[in-house]
Amino acid sequence: MSFEGEKREVEDIQLESALRNFRASVHRWSEQEFGREHRVSLRQPSRLRRAMTNPIAGWALACMVALGAIGVPVQVHHQRQVAALQEAARQQQKKMAEEAARQTAANAIDDEDLLSHVDSDIAQTAPDAMEPLASMMSEIRK
Repeated sequence: MSFEGEKREVEDIQLESALRNFRASVHRWSEQEFGREHRVSLRQPSRLRRAMTNPIAGWALACMVALGAIGVPVQVHHQRQVAALQEAARQQQKKMAEEAARQTAANAIDDEDLLSHVDSDIAQTAPDAMEPLASMMSEIRK
């Protein structure tokens, strides 16, 4: 047991020594870093950032955003109006076609009545006013 105890003591001493060395090297490094003068290099701004700091570019971008914000809803509204007008025109054409079909059907009936009336007039041998004269002529022929 004493051998193992001594072995652990030696390992503990070695570990403490390694930790002391590590701590000392970290302190030396930090003293060196904080002791010397540091220069901060300024990074040049990107092209986009430079363009955005330009007042003209800022106004142009603001105008484009405003036009987009206004133009898109106006375009959508216009498309809906055009679609509604086209639908109304289709409905109107459909109504007109139905009315024309009804009118044609009504005219067809009227045409049939007219033709039957004309047929009856043609079938008559003499007009009504001349019927007495026509009857006298038929009596003479007999």
